[in-house]
Amino acid sequence: MPETYRQPVREQVLEALGQAQDSLHELDYEDVALSAAGLALVRRAAATVLHRISGMAAGEDLPLSRALALFLDHVFWNEATGGLILCADFSEKSVCLPIPAECWGIRPHTGHVQ
Repeated sequence: MPETYRQPVREQVLEALGQAQDSLHELDYEDVALSAAGLALVRRAAATVLHRISGMAAGEDLPLSRALALFLDHVFWNEATGGLILCADFSEKSVCLPIPAECWGIRPHTGHVQ
């Protein structure tokens, strides 16, 4: 069976937002810190996605680590809104979750810079 072309996630997000190329910046998930409200958004969204994909009960207690891991395939900072976009890659499509600007920040680095 021939492989079908899948548009890169960054391009999909830009297209969905109707924004220019230079307004979306990919970040390393280790540089991002979510607030309690941001973590709650991720947990709810992950439960919904897992319910739709695998039939997992929506009310099932989902560990925060599993919820976060689901949405860390691509992390983008949306310069236009200040928000964050977390994306989960699946074989046929990607699912992205917008995080409002007030629900995240850059994690402070405690190590020495050389």
